Amino acid sequence: MIQESGAPNGITVCPACGGAESTQVGQSATACDSVAGEKVFRHPAYAIRRCAGCGLYFKSHTLALGELAEYYARLECETFEHDGNFPTDQFLRRTLESLPNGSKVLDFGCSTGRILKNLTSRFNCFGVELNEAAAAMARGRGIRIVSENQLRAGESRDFDAILLTDVYEHLLRPVELVAMLAKLLKPGGWLAIVTGNADAIRTRDTIGEFWYFRVPGHFQMLSGRHVDWLADTLELHVDALHRCSHYRSPLKDRLRQYVQSFAYHQFRRAPRGGWPRFCGLSRSSTAPSDGPAHPH
Repeated sequence: MIQESGAPNGITVCPACGGAESTQVGQSATACDSVAGEKVFRHPAYAIRRCAGCGLYFKSHTLALGELAEYYARLECETFEHDGNFPTDQFLRRTLESLPNGSKVLDFGCSTGRILKNLTSRFNCFGVELNEAAAAMARGRGIRIVSENQLRAGESRDFDAILLTDVYEHLLRPVELVAMLAKLLKPGGWLAIVTGNADAIRTRDTIGEFWYFRVPGHFQMLSGRHVDWLADTLELHVDALHRCSHYRSPLKDRLRQYVQSFAYHQFRRAPRGGWPRFCGLSRSSTAPSDGPAHPH
């Protein structure tokens, strides 16, 4: 699906359903730089495409797989260690609190264990994490780290709840993983997917410049239609679709972002005018945004 390096065709089929029919949404996005471990990674120019079959939004071009591997290797695990005030994390914890004591919970892509760290005395907590430094922190918090191969071999099945938080957007073959995780649930168990919701992006003409797509490791974003397709394909039931911001932002920050976004889209062709300067924009600015909603 993804060429090993800079091929002109880029991603030619949908990463989720494998469909070849898709349409471009908005304008193409320019190349951009990201820094990890003091190295600059150049993301190629790309367009956002919407799959006609399953409704997934995905990038037409990404970093080559070798570059992506180095990018991830250079990321410091502290990048993912936050104060626990992500609205998405708070929602997951409130949902987990309804489970009885002794329940088995798996956090696939648990990072440092920030979501489950205060729940290990109540639940049997498991995690999957490839970053060794992050996995070590999670172990120290009482989370049993297992490998994906162990899960596929049948170890630690019958989970009451499985979390897939900020992972779906990174997957080359997302449906394959979700199908595997669904098989690990006990009857009545639930799977929570926390990821970006493309339906929440209001500026459709510049959707490619939205911050979520600018992250090198983010290949795709869900939509409401894709959630329904995923559930139907895997014979799952959508119990709830919870929309909230990824970050907890004060009202004044959200208002400022709205004004900046409006000014960018209204005056980007005349960046030296008074309004862009008043709003803190310059010729080199990229489109500001208020952060996407995340469906659960």
